[in-house]
Amino acid sequence: MHSIQVFVEYKVKPDMREEYLHKIKDVATAMNYIGVDDFIVHEGVDQPGLFVEMFHVPTIQAYRKIKRKRCEEKAATGEFWQSVNHCIQGGTEKLHMWAFSPIDMNGSEE
Repeated sequence: MHSIQVFVEYKVKPDMREEYLHKIKDVATAMNYIGVDDFIVHEGVDQPGLFVEMFHVPTIQAYRKIKRKRCEEKAATGEFWQSVNHCIQGGTEKLHMWAFSPIDMNGSEE
């Protein structure tokens, strides 16, 4: 089974940029600790403050759990899951997450 590619997109409040940059490092460390692969963050060249996280998870279940923790559940104090959400314009509701599975470009559709 191929891993699932996950994209997370949001816009950071300009006055929260430094705090966000500090906290996203903790998120990256924690995500790697729980088994997320290739966690990287990009900022929009044409849209400063627009950030995209990209990473791989082994299963759709892992993706759904992370999405639930980052976007839906109220995180306990001190947990990393939603530590950057208050830096996002519009808060948690404006954090968008999608998962993609690779297609077989060489196979047949049977």
